[in-house]
Amino acid sequence: MAISKHDEKRFRRDFYSLINMAKENKELSDRYIYIAHRILTSKKIKLSKEEKFLICRRCNKLLVPGFNCTVRLKQGFLTYKCLNCGNVRKVKYDKRIRRKSDKVSE
Repeated sequence: MAISKHDEKRFRRDFYSLINMAKENKELSDRYIYIAHRILTSKKIKLSKEEKFLICRRCNKLLVPGFNCTVRLKQGFLTYKCLNCGNVRKVKYDKRIRRKSDKVSE
């Protein structure tokens, strides 16, 4: 049985509200993330690229850069390393794209 677009929007809205609650309450964040992940996987809703990097694949914890996750630019890859379990995820990026701080002011 396929879900309607209206239901999918509702599930995504619930997912984001649970993610925001997890960011606010550190004691219950693991439980909120577990519920959010279960909502989408039980309904077979695919995560977007940005949503995939919110949750660690191995330990299912919320990844907050600088708190429990490190983000590095290295050799054409953007790497996310979970500090809880050590899992590393890589995303290829175009080296020609520069940050604002790298541009030479004229």
